[in-house]
Amino acid sequence: MPPAPSPGPTFTPTPTPPPWEPLAPGISQRYVPVERPGAPGPSYLYALRIEPQYVTFRVHYDPQQPRSIEEWQAVTGASVVVNGGFFSGANRPVGRIIVDGELFGAPLYPYRYGDDSVSIPGLFAVVDETVALYALGRSTYNPRGLRFDQAVESYPVLLLPGRQPSYPTETGREARRTVIAMDEGGNVIILVSDLPLFSLYELARWLAASDLGLDIALNLDGGRSSGLAVAVPGRSDLIPAYVPLPIVIAVYSRGG
Repeated sequence: MPPAPSPGPTFTPTPTPPPWEPLAPGISQRYVPVERPGAPGPSYLYALRIEPQYVTFRVHYDPQQPRSIEEWQAVTGASVVVNGGFFSGANRPVGRIIVDGELFGAPLYPYRYGDDSVSIPGLFAVVDETVALYALGRSTYNPRGLRFDQAVESYPVLLLPGRQPSYPTETGREARRTVIAMDEGGNVIILVSDLPLFSLYELARWLAASDLGLDIALNLDGGRSSGLAVAVPGRSDLIPAYVPLPIVIAVYSRGG
């Protein structure tokens, strides 16, 4: 049996949540404080709340010409661009992606990838402008039963539906992180940590205890791949990725 997780730092959300700042119709931002024991002050996660009825989500994939996150934003003209799921050294997706109905990659579920179990993989998907997050093997979703317009498969699911932390093992490996989630109101929440604040075990439990009202959350690629660009009228923000990215998720305002 694996050894029991050693006690790690306790992350507690701030008792008074800051307000969401509107950036564009259906897109708001927050800097979410993370209190770390012994630190002189909080660290912050960058959060976006996206109301699906105001935007269009698309997945972009270019294995021949991976780009920086700011290059992807310039090429696509999207309001928001965030890194997607994992990819191999040949820029092939680890797990499935669907780009405008075209499938690339192979399913993670019910397989394992590499030396570590993927735990519970998940799927961020769009069909007919409707957005959903699935925990594969833990829902009524049938991988062969639906056809999606856009999708990114990644791992692990950090919160099962109902805000249940689902990553069981404390590895102690802290890294930069990117998370895509849905809250109890049906909004898409994107979170990026530009600092190595969390192991996956810690992150799952912090998300469950946070004031974000999350229902389900999926880990995307992290570490050097974590990155996000926002470009809306009068405002731009950038958390750079440190490697070129072949896969991104883009958010387009429907008004332009």
